[in-house]
Amino acid sequence: MNLKQIAASICFMIFGSTVYAQTVLTVAGTTPSGEPMSIDYSMEDLAALDQVELTTINEFVDSETQFSGPLVRDLVKGFTVTDDTTLTLQAINDYEVSMPIADALKYDVIVATKRDGNQMSVRENGPLWIIYPMSDNPELQNSLYMSRLAWQLVRITVE
Repeated sequence: MNLKQIAASICFMIFGSTVYAQTVLTVAGTTPSGEPMSIDYSMEDLAALDQVELTTINEFVDSETQFSGPLVRDLVKGFTVTDDTTLTLQAINDYEVSMPIADALKYDVIVATKRDGNQMSVRENGPLWIIYPMSDNPELQNSLYMSRLAWQLVRITVE
């Protein structure tokens, strides 16, 4: 974790609010021409993207919950993506999990920026949380997909 991420995390924990000027998510990979590319998003940048609302339940929330944020597939546009592309999701605490791009193409997987209309603090698994539409897709309700619900997300690497 770099100094910028640590500072943003501390602000989220102390104030429970968003520091808009800070990078909260980096998406990195290569362009179709093979050049390395990295895009840094602030909360304001993410809010400016098309937002999707999902009302779903997972084993980390007590009841059906509304999440909103941009689609993962929209965040990786412009990067080299093939059928066997893997997205490595990294959290603040360096937790990493792999997600096949097929998940993001088949399902409306989002990078949630809000839970029940409110921004999420680090204590509330935020500020960013990968959310699958589990309630609408019973096949997603198992430990494999639960492990891909990376909260406190800070980086997506397109590989």
